[in-house]
Amino acid sequence: MSARFDAAAYSARGDYASLDARARDVLDCWFGAPGSHEYGTDRKCWFRRSDAFDAMLRERFGALIEAALAHELDAWLDTPLGSLALVIVLDQFTRNCHRHTARMYDGDAQAVGIARRMVEEGSDLLLPTVYHRAFAYIPFEHDETLEGQREGVRLYALLETQGLDPSYARSAVRHAKIVERFGRFPHRNSLLGRPSTDEEIAFLREPGSSF
Repeated sequence: MSARFDAAAYSARGDYASLDARARDVLDCWFGAPGSHEYGTDRKCWFRRSDAFDAMLRERFGALIEAALAHELDAWLDTPLGSLALVIVLDQFTRNCHRHTARMYDGDAQAVGIARRMVEEGSDLLLPTVYHRAFAYIPFEHDETLEGQREGVRLYALLETQGLDPSYARSAVRHAKIVERFGRFPHRNSLLGRPSTDEEIAFLREPGSSF
C-alpha cells in the first residue's frame, strides 16, 4: 500500500473535510451527507431510472462531467474519498446524464483505471462504508474485459461477506457471464455503432439482456 494511504494515519473524517467542495457535493448527492439517515444505506435512486433524477444531475453536475473527462479534476485522486467522487462522476453521472447515448460510456476507461489504482494501493479499504466501496468497484462491472469482470466478481463476493446486499454480487456475476460469452456487452452495440452478430441479436431478444 502507498504510504499516502497508510490506514494507521488515515482519517475518513479528515479526508472528507479536506476535499474540494465539488467532490463533497458529489458524495453528498450520491451517498447522503455524513450523519444523514441516508448515509451508509442502499439507496433506491441509484438503480431506478428517473427522468427527474437524471435532470437534476445534469443541472448540478453536467459541467463537472466535462471537467472530469478532460482530466481537470485529477487532483481529487490524492485521497480515497476524492478518488471515489471522481469515479462517481465518470462512471455513474455519465450514465444518468447521457442515458441512451454513446456518451454514457465516455468515462469508463478513466473510471476503471482509478478503481484499479485504488485496489492496488489499498485505498478502497479506507472508504467509510460497504456502499462507498461498492461504487469504487462498479467500474470493473462495466468493463468489457475478462480481467476487469473477474476482479469485479471477486471484490463483490468479498463485500457480500462484509454486509453488502447480495444483489450486488449477483449483478457482478451476471455482467461477467455476458462478457465471457461475447467479449463485450451486446446491448451497447447500437449506441456505439458496432454491428451485432447473429448470436448477439438472438441474445438481445431475451428478457433482461439489456441494462
